[in-house]
Amino acid sequence: MFQQNRNIYTHYFRLGDSAFRDKVRFYEDHPEEISTLHFDEKLEMDLDYLLCLFEIGRYERYLSKVDACIELVISENVYEFRDEDVFQELLFKKAASYFQLNNFEKCKSILKQLIKINPSNPVYIGLYTICKRKTENDIYLTVKALAIASLLIVLGITLANIILEPFLAYYLKPFILLRSLLLVFAFGCLIGLEIVFQHKIYKETGMYPHKLLNSIFGTKV
Repeated sequence: MFQQNRNIYTHYFRLGDSAFRDKVRFYEDHPEEISTLHFDEKLEMDLDYLLCLFEIGRYERYLSKVDACIELVISENVYEFRDEDVFQELLFKKAASYFQLNNFEKCKSILKQLIKINPSNPVYIGLYTICKRKTENDIYLTVKALAIASLLIVLGITLANIILEPFLAYYLKPFILLRSLLLVFAFGCLIGLEIVFQHKIYKETGMYPHKLLNSIFGTKV
């Protein structure tokens, strides 16, 4: 029996590192044999199976299994899997799964934990920033829409000026002034929104999304 189950372990990993679908299929076809493996071998297969689920886009299945694995690696003091921090790897893929399923709030919550654990990883703050932009409030979106509308009007006035200036130069002067005012308004809104956005990220995570800002303001990375 032991030798037979050992063959299950060997056959699984012989499928190859990139045979994600084949390994998922094999794992799900042999639950009883896998359950009787030695602890270390079973844990290795469980972890690899989870990562394969993520790679083939079965995010809901991954989320249904990952918490049990996270608890196990914590309780058994498992620190690394394939030279990677296994706790951070599982947790990040959990966040990324929520992201793929458009559950940005849960994704942000997990990413906050990861940023506290490892603030030097740019992927964590990068994905957090994307989530934050996808959950902007109505005021932010309204101001942004006004800025974009202003830029479109500026473009329209500029084209009209180019085409009609030889014929209606006198009548176009007020519109040229309006163009300048709208341009200042649009860029003022966009710059102001970005400053507010960066400050919100900092308040929530203790980090700025950009390394330059972290250097300027002395944020530890």
